[in-house]
Amino acid sequence: MRKTTPAPSPDLDPAAVLAGQWSRRTSLKDGTATLLRQIRPEDRTQLADGFDRLSPASRLQRFHGHVHELTDRQLDYLTNVDHTDHEAVVAIDLDHPEQPGIGVARYVRDPFERHVAEATVVVADRHHGQGAGTLLLGALAARARAQGLSSFRSYVLRDNAPMLALFDQLGGTREPESEDAWRVELSLPSRTRDLPATPAARAFRAAARTSGPRGLRHAARQLRPAHRGGGSRPDPGIQAELTPLADGIEDWLVNRDERAIRWPAERTG
Repeated sequence: MRKTTPAPSPDLDPAAVLAGQWSRRTSLKDGTATLLRQIRPEDRTQLADGFDRLSPASRLQRFHGHVHELTDRQLDYLTNVDHTDHEAVVAIDLDHPEQPGIGVARYVRDPFERHVAEATVVVADRHHGQGAGTLLLGALAARARAQGLSSFRSYVLRDNAPMLALFDQLGGTREPESEDAWRVELSLPSRTRDLPATPAARAFRAAARTSGPRGLRHAARQLRPAHRGGGSRPDPGIQAELTPLADGIEDWLVNRDERAIRWPAERTG
């Protein structure tokens, strides 16, 4: 039986996003509201529970062997990451954040080929076929590009047809690694528009983006005090400070099509 080490902050809401933490809200094909965010030590218990619920086939596809449980040392390694050479993105069901997550994607930078990282994706069996793997891989790719990586390398069992199909749709190439597995190489283009015009690539692109303009519009409205009816008028001094900020946000939104969300290598200036 596994001895579970207490998580650093067991009461932290899994759906909470910490300051400075990369995250994105999206949804699966079946409409499941999903939060993609970087992993943290507090995810330890959910990660262990999620592993326990994986089918033998899913465990074999992830670990290429018969792994029956995760040790404390393995859980430490999987949840305490530096977000540079070792990164992991988890997918959380926002309607049931207390349950084990939808899945996790992870990369570990190659110590000799510093532009390459080995990438893995695992999705809970109950969420198979809903596009979770594509979203996780897209989010992981965005994080990888931000850290100077330009290629993912994955070792995929030959009978893992869904994952092989995903890499194929994203333009990956493969070579035989063994009788049972392929070695897949996936270039991470500096511009997301350079990805193939496939359904998987479109979902991959969407997951790689950051928060869109909807939240900014709301912020601009909140920053622009309005006087309605018999309510109290806003303080002139406060309004004088907030109005230029709201104007700046709205000016950005007017030309947002010319400022498409880009991966780090596309940014200029």
